Parts: sequence; C-alpha cells; structure tokens
Amino acid sequence: MTAAQFTSVTVDAQATISYDGRCSSRTIMFEDGRHKTLGIILPCDNSVEHYQFSTNTSERIEIISGECEVKINGDEEFSYYRAGQSFVVEGNSGFSLRTEEIAQYVCHLEG
Repeated sequence: MTAAQFTSVTVDAQATISYDGRCSSRTIMFEDGRHKTLGIILPCDNSVEHYQFSTNTSERIEIISGECEVKINGDEEFSYYRAGQSFVVEGNSGFSLRTEEIAQYVCHLEG
C-alpha cells in the first residue's frame, strides 16, 4: 500500500474547506481506528501569502505531489519540502505553509 492509495477505508464525504476553497481535505478512517486526511492546497498569491494551520494532535504531513515551504511554530525560517518528503508538527501547535503550485498531501494523525 503506497501513500497514494489506501484500501479498506471509510471516507468522510464532507470536506473540510478553508481559505475560501483554496485548501480542502477529506478524512479517511481505517478499520483499526486510525485516521488520516487527504488534502489539496492551491498556490499562494497576492491575496494569500501563506496558509496558517493549527494542530490538535501530532501530525506527520507527507507531500505526495508538488512542493511547498513550511515554517513550524517556533521555527525561525521556512523549510522546503517536495513530493516524497514529510514533516512533523507536534500537537497543540501549528505551521505556516506557502506554495507556488498545487500541493497534495496525506496527513498522518499520530497522536
């Protein structure tokens, strides 16, 4: 099973949508109780320089297409990530993300 394909899951058909539709995700639930979200983020522009997200639980965010820059709360600078790479954000924290192209991701809820 690759990060781009999951089997034996239930999908929440109701999307979480933010930034006027520029970011959206859907939750998938596994038989063993694990949850992940699958999402897409549209490019930043003059109206949105970066997106700000918060976390309730620890999350490992795997970029599956595109590229982006991420600054986790407490970091001084943005770090670059591209397809095949991931970053971890602790629970009760957050991060800023900026991208110049469409980025898709899998968020592994780990807490």
